[in-house]
Amino acid sequence: MKFETIVIGPLAVNTYLLYDEETRDCIIVDPGDEAHTIIDTIERMQLTPKEIWLTHAHFDHLGALSSVFQKYPVNIYLHSDDYFLYKNAVEQASLFGVDIEIPPSNPTFFNMNIHKRKIGSFTIEIIHTPGHSPGSVSFYNKESNIIFVGDLIFENSIGRTDVPGGSFEALEKSIIEHVYSKGDACVIYPGHGPKTTVGREKKNNPFVKMKG
Repeated sequence: MKFETIVIGPLAVNTYLLYDEETRDCIIVDPGDEAHTIIDTIERMQLTPKEIWLTHAHFDHLGALSSVFQKYPVNIYLHSDDYFLYKNAVEQASLFGVDIEIPPSNPTFFNMNIHKRKIGSFTIEIIHTPGHSPGSVSFYNKESNIIFVGDLIFENSIGRTDVPGGSFEALEKSIIEHVYSKGDACVIYPGHGPKTTVGREKKNNPFVKMKG
């Protein structure tokens, strides 16, 4: 699996394009802003979007969703527990003085009974990692030993839990059970900021420590 990182918008959201190098099939993860930048990158790289995935449904991770969907009318996936956030994304954005387009209606919910999805020749494990939001999910590729975590954990930090549906207890549990368990060499790609590693966060993250 290959991927491209696009840092976009005033909140510097990491939009990821996960793709198969041979078929050029790709998944668009968190189209947060600047639809033209996302589309230009996809066209330049000659990728074919197959699906759009949201790590969670806060407005800064789906601000460009409507325009990207108009260009590439593929299925939009999110966890059902974040649907209430998806429906009020415009209201979320307005609280921060940001205008976004209304997200497309009728998104598809991840079937959490089927934890793996195959795109091209690579397989992604979809993991429910609530805490920052009730329906936050992470995407893990075992072969590359990388995990895309949205706003669950950052370098030396964690996602906010003082937002609707946030829970520090749930976030801590998600990080320990589903991120730290991947092994020290696993590379973490967050929704904002630079990449980090499990080993680095287990050692340095001041918010979530391993038990025992």
